[in-house]
Amino acid sequence: MSVDWSSLKGVLIDLDGVVYTGREPIPGAARFLGEARRRGLKFLLVTNNSTTSPEHVAERLGGMHVDVQPSEILTSAQAAVGYVRRRAQPGTHVRVVGEAGLRQAAEEEGLVVVDGDASAEWVIAGLDRAFNYEKLAAATRAILGGAHFVATNADALLPVEGGQMVPGAGTMIAAIKTATAVEPVVVGKPEPGLFEHGLQRMGGLAPDQAAMIGDRLDTDVDGGRRAGLRTILVLTGVTTRAEAAEANPPPDATLPDLASVTDLLWPK
Repeated sequence: MSVDWSSLKGVLIDLDGVVYTGREPIPGAARFLGEARRRGLKFLLVTNNSTTSPEHVAERLGGMHVDVQPSEILTSAQAAVGYVRRRAQPGTHVRVVGEAGLRQAAEEEGLVVVDGDASAEWVIAGLDRAFNYEKLAAATRAILGGAHFVATNADALLPVEGGQMVPGAGTMIAAIKTATAVEPVVVGKPEPGLFEHGLQRMGGLAPDQAAMIGDRLDTDVDGGRRAGLRTILVLTGVTTRAEAAEANPPPDATLPDLASVTDLLWPK
């Protein structure tokens, strides 16, 4: 069935494998973002990475000659904190298992990040490359004491330069789950929280007014579909053309790259 792309009001765009690979921009990505701005299509660049701030992401992209504003970036840290903030009052005490990006997101939303033996009403956990027994014990005490448990994402492994894999946020989450026997609310892709937060950030769009553009069937396409968005798979990252052809159900569109999305949405 053909898709009417003319009604699209906004897009969520994955970063790694769509806008850049490693430290190199993908040709045509900057052109698409510029065309989206010119035509008034709302967009957010989204990432499951909770360790860094939107400002640092924008700075990194600027170094690749992809000019974006921090307000055009959505991290899983922001989505997780947004989930908490919608259910908690300003000044609520939270314990963060994570890095600077997650702590900054919590503080910017008016939450109080506690350390040491202080009590907390929420535990927000993400990738923490300084994760240790002390942090595990503190998170465990808080959750067993009644704190709510929220995770930025459940990615067990994280790809790094050179084709290597290292433990991801899901590894820390699994340790806390094992200690507490409590399942967290996971916000990042492919769970709906990040998509819902993105729709709100784009002015409260309805799911059928937006699309998810990504390079992975398991997180981007599956997550976007589950959240009610249209889905566009690009073949500049993880998923191969052969894998895309076997997808059931398939994405609403499969294209070579982000530049090709320009022609899909605004045919000449």
